[in-house]
Formats: sequence, C-alpha cells, structure tokens
Amino acid sequence: MIRAGIDAQTQIGAFDSDARRPRMSLDKPDLSGAATYFLRTEGPRGFLLRFAATYAALAVILQAVSLWAQRPIYEIYVRAFTENGGDITPYMDELSAISMQSNLGSLLMLPVSLGLWIIFEAASQRRYIRAEGFRLAIGADEGRVAVVGLIWIALLIAGYLGLFLAAGLPGLIVGLVAGAAAGVVTGGAALLAGLVAALWLFARLSPASALTIHDRQIRFFEAWQLTKGQGWRLAGSYFLLFAAFTALSLIVYGVLIFLAIALLAPALDASAGGDTADAVLALIAQPVFWAPLSIAMFLVLMMQSVFSHALGGPAALIVRRRTAEGSLTLSETFG
Repeated sequence: MIRAGIDAQTQIGAFDSDARRPRMSLDKPDLSGAATYFLRTEGPRGFLLRFAATYAALAVILQAVSLWAQRPIYEIYVRAFTENGGDITPYMDELSAISMQSNLGSLLMLPVSLGLWIIFEAASQRRYIRAEGFRLAIGADEGRVAVVGLIWIALLIAGYLGLFLAAGLPGLIVGLVAGAAAGVVTGGAALLAGLVAALWLFARLSPASALTIHDRQIRFFEAWQLTKGQGWRLAGSYFLLFAAFTALSLIVYGVLIFLAIALLAPALDASAGGDTADAVLALIAQPVFWAPLSIAMFLVLMMQSVFSHALGGPAALIVRRRTAEGSLTLSETFG
C-alpha cells in the first residue's frame, strides 16, 4: 500500500489556521475559482511579484545568450527583408553555412532551460503545498521534481507519436477508401479527439509535482488515483487558464509588434536600397530601440511566469483539499 501524506491533516490544519484568504474546493464545480487559486495562496506576502521578477530576470539572461548565438542568422534575415524585399533565396548558401553552428549553440541552452523550469516548479509547489515564501534552491525537492519533469518529457514524446498515429492512420485509411476530402475530415476529427483525450490525461496526472513536494518522495502515476472523478473539472480549469493567457498574449504581442514597427520607422524612412540594412542594424543597437522593447519583454516574461505558476494551482488545490479531508491514501495507483 502506498501511503501519501503522513500527518497530512495536522500540517494542512496548521496552514488553515494562519490563512488570510478563503480557500476554494474542487469538490464544487467552480472552475474559475480553481483557475485563480494562485491568487489566494497562504504564506508570506509578495511571493508572486518576487517569483515573476526573478524568473523574468533569469529568462532575459538566457534570451540574451540565445540571441547572441543566433545573431548571424538574424542579420541575414534583416538583410533579406531590407535589401531584397524579403526574398531569402539569394542568401541560402550563407544561411546554411552558419546555421549548424548557431543551432548547436542553442541546443546547449536546453539543459539550462530545463534546470530553470525545475527550480521554479519546486518553488511554485512549495508555495502551494507548504505555504512558503519565495526561495530558489538546488536540493532534494529539485531533484525529485527533475525526475517528474523527465517523466513528463517522455510522455510528451510518446503523446506526439500517438497523436500522429491516431490522426494519420484513420485519415489515410478513409482517404484511400472514400476519397481525400473524407480522409482529411476523419483525420481532423481524430486529431481533435486525441487532443481532448491528451488534455484529460494531463489533468489526471497534473498533481504529480504537488504530490512529490507534499510527500517528499517521487510521485507521478499515484496522481491518477488522487484525481479520480476530477479529471474533466481539472481540464476545464486548465482550459480557462490557457484561454485567458492566449487572449492576453495576443494583445501584448500585438502591442510589441506595433512598438517595434514604430521604433524602426525612422530608419526605414531615412534610407533606401542597400543602406537600409545598415540603418536598421544601427538603430537596433541604440538604447532608443532596445530599451523600451527590453522593458516590454521583461513584463511579458513576468506574465509568462505568472501563467506557469497559475497552472500548478488547480492540481495543488486537489492535494491540499484531499489531505485536509484525510482522504489522501493511495492504495492503488490506477482505480
């Protein structure tokens, strides 16, 4: 028998006695309440601002290194758009010569990005589960969350392959029998069904990090039993979060594009032909261009970090509520 959460009721009860905000239960069909749980966590104040600002600062450093590694490629595209009307064909040989080196440099950043996710995921779940203030660490929590992350990566790869087969094979078979149009419709329907199923599966296993932080042991598939009867409700909460973030992102990125065009307009108007590329590159190097865009991108990264923290809220709330009710006993992994 797998016993999750020794003395859990005592621990959660202590949190409740110091809580400053009302708590929301996922036993009620309140999707918006679960989606906004990240705004009502217990613990020292100022967590969300520190979390977002620190994440954004570290992400800016990673982005700067990545941009530096990819700079030769960006320069070619700038020249293509300013000198040749956007036609990249004459530059393909030059682009191929430097792409491999730049892409290898970018690949080296992947482990760093994964490490960044691990330490912030652990900090996020410590807030939800233990009501801690913001702190970054490299310790046992992070090691266990790293294993959870690797399992997620393996499932993501398997999921992509599964979606490809689930959508491609029915579409191919129907297309051969009933025609291309019927095959496309069948494949699209199968893909949509697969995406819905993937969201439900993600929701069922989503408390893995929270459960791992709570038990101080690696927990992944045990989350399946914990979310029994809550899969669609959790999926609905995640859908609300994704919809809100997508709408906000479209607005923010639209403003960023408008700002970039407005800042580049003087250089485009003041030059023509072969001088345009030099004028654009010169303007990009000036603080009048990169300073406002850097501030705007910093705020965008803060927004993204808040979204990543918010995604952990509904699942963490399940763990908190089930332990508070004394029902976090996982005698079977799948049930």
